[in-house]
Amino acid sequence: MVLQPRQLIKSFGIACLTATLYACGASAPVQQSSTAAVSAATSTSTSVKTVPQSNKSDLDPDIVNEFNHGIKALVDRDYDKAEEIFYNMTRANPDLSGPYANLGVVLKAKKDYQNAEIAFRRALELNPENAEIYNHLGLMYRENGRFNNALEIYRQGLVVAPENTNLLRNTGILLELYLNTPQAALQYYQRYLMKKPEDKQVQIWIADLNIRLGL
Repeated sequence: MVLQPRQLIKSFGIACLTATLYACGASAPVQQSSTAAVSAATSTSTSVKTVPQSNKSDLDPDIVNEFNHGIKALVDRDYDKAEEIFYNMTRANPDLSGPYANLGVVLKAKKDYQNAEIAFRRALELNPENAEIYNHLGLMYRENGRFNNALEIYRQGLVVAPENTNLLRNTGILLELYLNTPQAALQYYQRYLMKKPEDKQVQIWIADLNIRLGL
């Protein structure tokens, strides 16, 4: 099926979302500091932004240093090196979710979807409060045609982070373009726009859906 222009815009928007990846483990939430995050983008985008990450003051400096080396390798798209670093970290520090989450990102980039899913799921077991792991996993499911799995994981993420804009936007896109439920999609777009009223693109999508639905 040929995508209409607006659908192409939405597909590109999915690819360019940037996610937060945390280094925290199974412990209670801690104070936040800033660090670089890894883009969830495809090869069409290399954007990286600064986002909250868990406080690393309680971690061994060597662990922090190794984690940062892994992040750099991932940002540089040196996936083999990043995979080695994060895999070794999961073996040496199995109680930290960050290495598992980033390992999942690496394996997804390498199209090793089965092991990426295992890594993401383990990261969620260790830190079920990290909304962006749900987002990464949901995007991977969508890309592989597992639309119902994607919807399920997005909704799980929205239980723990009901105002997460990445999850709200991607759930709307999934419902509209892939599950053909525009009325449900509209609700998520509206919730998203309440948090990001400046997003002109989503304003257009909502207006278009209102016309199509006769609202």
